[in-house]
Amino acid sequence: MTSLITEPLGLYGWAKAEPVLLAALLSEEPLLLVGAHGCAKSFVLERLAESLGMSFRSYNASLINYDDLVGVPLPDATRTKLEYLSSPESIWDAEVVFIDEISRTRPELQNKLFPIIYDKRVQGRALTHLVFRWAAMNPPPTDDELDAGDALYLGSEPLDAALADRFPYIIGVPDWCDLSPTEQKSVLADQFEGRHEFPIAIRDLMNEARTQYEVLVPTLTPSLTAYVMALVPKLHVAHYDVSTRRATMLLRCAIAVHAARVVLARRMDEKIPELYDSVYLALLNTLPDRARRKVNDAELTAICRSAWELALRDEHDPIASLMKINDPVLRLHEMVAKKIEVSKDRAAVIIGEGIAHAKPHLRRGLALATFLATRERVDIPATTVEILANEIEPALAPCDTTEMVTTDKAKIARVVGACVSEVNRRLGAGTEIAQYHANLLNSYLPDGFPDVQAVDEASKSFLSLWEAFGLS
Repeated sequence: MTSLITEPLGLYGWAKAEPVLLAALLSEEPLLLVGAHGCAKSFVLERLAESLGMSFRSYNASLINYDDLVGVPLPDATRTKLEYLSSPESIWDAEVVFIDEISRTRPELQNKLFPIIYDKRVQGRALTHLVFRWAAMNPPPTDDELDAGDALYLGSEPLDAALADRFPYIIGVPDWCDLSPTEQKSVLADQFEGRHEFPIAIRDLMNEARTQYEVLVPTLTPSLTAYVMALVPKLHVAHYDVSTRRATMLLRCAIAVHAARVVLARRMDEKIPELYDSVYLALLNTLPDRARRKVNDAELTAICRSAWELALRDEHDPIASLMKINDPVLRLHEMVAKKIEVSKDRAAVIIGEGIAHAKPHLRRGLALATFLATRERVDIPATTVEILANEIEPALAPCDTTEMVTTDKAKIARVVGACVSEVNRRLGAGTEIAQYHANLLNSYLPDGFPDVQAVDEASKSFLSLWEAFGLS
């Protein structure tokens, strides 16, 4: 991927982030960089401010006091209001503010950063010169890292959810291990090359991208509105933090990133980029969760593709109705029960997601019913069949073991026996459904059921699936 902004500065591996950086510039909205120490977060922001010829203030949030931002408050001559005895480092005349280590900010100061970042105000007074609000942080440690004692950034806390939601653009910055071998060699060699200058006028590029954005807003808003409306519920189901504010940001960011990519492609004499690729790139770099936890990019890829395809379909299309079901288990149930014809690839995704999201004591029954209902469909990918086979194997393989169990497990075993006997009596012990039902419940013994209620739930769920999937 060709680089027009970052590589000329000696930054390698940043090419994918360039459209997002340019989108943040053209929109003049807050930008947060998240990455390891020593990966040039501060450097790139300082050079951008310098290239724009703007008054720049940089603050280390872990060290500053509020007075460092606004100066010392003193009564005015009338003693009716406060004035601030400011220094050259104060924020009042700044055009660009960069808050480094923002995740290490003391709580009392963090609250005072809200209006600066989002409203360009401090102490209720407008910062009339302020244009850009930028910040950077190290990634917060994961729970696994903390438990293992492997956390690199013990002082870096997950960013407050409300503060993170003030940043439309949140970019994960590449680290050494994210670079290709060629890029790593370039980084090592470039340290001896001295200072680099931008080969282009950044302000001209920014203005060109802003003009492109204004052209795209009326043309892209209708289609991207449908995309965002399909996307947000899917993000909620996957436990991503998407507020109403963030939903509006998703739309703006998608258009801005596409405008930036169009302009960069035009400058480099490349073909006009696909809108979906811009939408996907914007999604990866706008979710506030990135400032609070490790984000699953593969999961976001699937969510983005699903929402995009759904937005393109007619609302009366049965597949569109299917994909609007955000619960993966219910979606699988609907596809199989109503025999909705979908492509083999989509069927594989729906089956895989449905099985993965089912409750542990219901998963095997769902997999068994799904397998029995779809076994005649020869185009189901082998990997999907393997997922089902691995799940249902305990219910189909012969097993003859003796094991000492606790009183609680013995109670569960008796409930399983009673449940199997009741179904055998009601439906006939030799019927196919009764045999599968007995095998299913017994396959969970001795440890598969957490309590007796789970036995009853698993039994009723499987019998219901059998009827709904037309297996009688």
